[in-house]
Amino acid sequence: MADSLGSVRHIAELALKIRQAVETVRQNKQECVQIRRRVVRVSSILSQLEDTVIIRSNPAMAAALEELDSTLRHAHTLIAACQERNIVCLFCAATALSKKLRRVQDDISDQMMEGMLATSVHVTIVLARIQDDVDYTRRPPRLIMD
Repeated sequence: MADSLGSVRHIAELALKIRQAVETVRQNKQECVQIRRRVVRVSSILSQLEDTVIIRSNPAMAAALEELDSTLRHAHTLIAACQERNIVCLFCAATALSKKLRRVQDDISDQMMEGMLATSVHVTIVLARIQDDVDYTRRPPRLIMD
């Protein structure tokens, strides 16, 4: 699935943008750093799956990646807002941004769990098919009697 492969690459690009943006935040530094850590970790893990069958052939994984991509774009926007230089805006928006950052962090965690579920189901299906094939080859041939 080309979209899934593209999503993995785009997630890696977003992770790099988030990583760079966090270096210059002026407010909610702790939340931004936590998001950066999580995003870099997720990107690193996904890069290992980049050229595997599960990424190419699993619609559930594709959907999870698309949602994660969307959430990371939102996270980047929020982190960019934390770079604001205007002192008045910093004080006014700090609490609201903090809540939004925590929410986006929760969303990233939720989507990671969805991805793990999609992966587990896919692996279970593949193993069941392998087991069925093994069972089929072990069966003795049936004799046809006329």
